[in-house]
Amino acid sequence: MLLCLTPWWAVFAAAAISALFVGCLYVGVRGVPNRDDPAVIKQRFVRVGVASALALVVVGIAASVPALQRSDPTCPAPASAARWLGVAAPLPTDALLLALLLPPALTAVLFFGPLVHCWLDNEPLLSDPLLRESGDPAGGARLRRARNLLVGPLVEEWTFRACSCPLLSSAGYSDAQAVWLSAVLFGAAHIHHRYDAKVPWVAVLLQFVYTSLFGAYSSYLFLRTGLIYGPLLAHSFCNLMGLPSFGRVPGHRHAWGLAAAYLAGMASFVGLVVADARCRPRLFHSMFWAEAP
Repeated sequence: MLLCLTPWWAVFAAAAISALFVGCLYVGVRGVPNRDDPAVIKQRFVRVGVASALALVVVGIAASVPALQRSDPTCPAPASAARWLGVAAPLPTDALLLALLLPPALTAVLFFGPLVHCWLDNEPLLSDPLLRESGDPAGGARLRRARNLLVGPLVEEWTFRACSCPLLSSAGYSDAQAVWLSAVLFGAAHIHHRYDAKVPWVAVLLQFVYTSLFGAYSSYLFLRTGLIYGPLLAHSFCNLMGLPSFGRVPGHRHAWGLAAAYLAGMASFVGLVVADARCRPRLFHSMFWAEAP
């Protein structure tokens, strides 16, 4: 399969994938759905499955319509569809293991403070009331857990990373441009929570910011490793941890040590990502990311 889109067509195709993903959640739906209702969750499992299939259709159209392609000697070499989508790559065993293990390890560095917080307070990671099972007769807690930790990460990484990032990368955008374009589309795809979760616009803006930042991180992981599995594990881990409880730090009995753990985790995370992006050590042999010779 050959992907070498013009820049504008690449952005249009990636935006179409994002619009189809959100549209599939609402087409034919009456009223405002309760996103935590078990029946709605089950219905949305089917809907995001359809959206995932449509994202693959968009990639197929982009690869097969000559009018969308550019004639440029810098175009990437043809590769299998599996490699473009990050589901398989001819990697040595050590590179494959690194691609699987380093993304969740790096994500754990970012959450070093919250992990220390849980350890000090002897709290389970599944402390979010939406994830706790509390005798819900409809199995709502289990469905929410499946949505947050399995189905959500799987379909979002497939749609916004495996299908969208190759389109942008093939168009000649730099690594940073592909990362942030994909991130903005991912953040915009969460604005619909203003409608179904009935949250104020300030909360929607905040969610747009942190989902865009996560989208940038996940896109970086996908382009850097060339595989979808690391970003998928990182996404599930982030959903497991949730947003850090910064407000609980000042009143904690170990406030200074805990604050240091939060700062150390974030500083180490930023330092590692920046160092990797600049030095580009040969680790993963990604087809999207130029590594140092």
